[in-house]
Amino acid sequence: MFDTTIDLMPNEQLVLASNPHWMYFWKEVVGGLVIIGVLILMLVSNVSWLDTTLRWLIIAGIIAILISLVYRFANWKTTRFAITSERVAYQSGMFRRRGVSIPLNRVNNVNFNQSLIARMFNNGVVTIESAGETGDSVFENIPDPQNVRAIIFGQVEADEQRDSDRDAAALAKAMQDKMTPPAPAAAAAAGQPTPQERLAQLDALRAQGVVNDAEYATKRQQILDQL
Repeated sequence: MFDTTIDLMPNEQLVLASNPHWMYFWKEVVGGLVIIGVLILMLVSNVSWLDTTLRWLIIAGIIAILISLVYRFANWKTTRFAITSERVAYQSGMFRRRGVSIPLNRVNNVNFNQSLIARMFNNGVVTIESAGETGDSVFENIPDPQNVRAIIFGQVEADEQRDSDRDAAALAKAMQDKMTPPAPAAAAAAGQPTPQERLAQLDALRAQGVVNDAEYATKRQQILDQL
């Protein structure tokens, strides 16, 4: 019924995904406790609440809380915070969807904030400072924000290491290509004699007595090593 998935790109791995903390429903919880408290107070006071207008007020309050709870649950279900091997992603909205995607290589800093009550329930706000026009991105009702901050930093370091490994591999390949002797076809295309032509020239020099047998053997082996 509700789309709660984070679409992943090829080779992208999901590291963490969660819905908002259950304190997302704190208004509904407080409202329910107030109604329960009023009912208990009326029972203790021996008020005949069935014959008073309080009955209708309580019924209206219960209906309002139930409607709010259903609506909030739908929003909670369709709100998703995720950390992948490539980015930090956030999406929300039951009918009209919105999403935020922050590449790891653009994350400058990650902060979290918890009030005293939020610390008691391990809930908080995570703020991501990133390079670009969007500036800071604030995400509320994040479970265990301190751990989320550590995971983001860990993925940023892993992403930087992958970039470094790719650069090192590219540099090593470029150096290897530079040190590899040109193939016969490439040498011919560049206007240089092929190894076969050089062997023929060496045989001619030997036949003319320009090079002796020892020099011939050494030079011939050098040419053969390039094949």
